[in-house]
Amino acid sequence: MKLFLQLELIPWQKADFEKPLVNFASGLSDDLIGAELDNQSDGSIADLVIRLCDQVESVFVLVRANPNEPLGVTLKLIQHLLRKEEKIYKVVLAGNHVSLERMLLVLNERFVRENDPEKIKPAIQAFAQLKPDK
Repeated sequence: MKLFLQLELIPWQKADFEKPLVNFASGLSDDLIGAELDNQSDGSIADLVIRLCDQVESVFVLVRANPNEPLGVTLKLIQHLLRKEEKIYKVVLAGNHVSLERMLLVLNERFVRENDPEKIKPAIQAFAQLKPDK
């Protein structure tokens, strides 16, 4: 199984209820799960997402970020993923967030900044086509 995870680091008033890229990713493959988490979520939700990350083979993370938003509960998740860096397929930062960007630089070419959803979709499609190692 693979996980497409969208993290929201934007004010909840500006967040869209609809998550078109989560829906897009989820529809590409039977072995791809789509999920989302925002910085204001309850810690128990972050723990559930962390357990989900541990159970999948690979994770694609899209972060929609506002530079002034705190990381909140997403910090725990990001730190967990960076400890299991081999599971990270790619992290795409849509927006600006200096402290998050500093943390993600260790991923080298697996970390990219891109705001245009149409330019993100081909990377999601490539992720969906990955074959399991087993």
